[in-house]
Amino acid sequence: SGQQHGLVALDADRRPLRPAKLWCDVESHAEAEELSRALGQTMGASFTATKVLWLKRHEPEIFAKVRHVLMPKDYFNLWLTGELATEASDASGSGYFDPVRREWDEKALENVDA
Repeated sequence: SGQQHGLVALDADRRPLRPAKLWCDVESHAEAEELSRALGQTMGASFTATKVLWLKRHEPEIFAKVRHVLMPKDYFNLWLTGELATEASDASGSGYFDPVRREWDEKALENVDA
């Protein structure tokens, strides 16, 4: 088990660019509403996609350096194994993974511009 929803933004060297934004940080509520309308589904402010869009708008200098986006438990896994990875149940809480098709949702990624 581990911390699911959240954002750990990494640079090309896989180093964190800023402190993690955890599920309980709901600063991205406006982005959640916007993505919910654009995608036709409910997108909570705890979802990673909303936090990525928030980062793009509010910290563009950091967003420009982002090369990898992980959830907190996936960052811990990276630290332990050196592998960039997630799995379907956690990815489904990112806001840009379709759990029915078990693949990344291109429309959601385009709306976040990731």
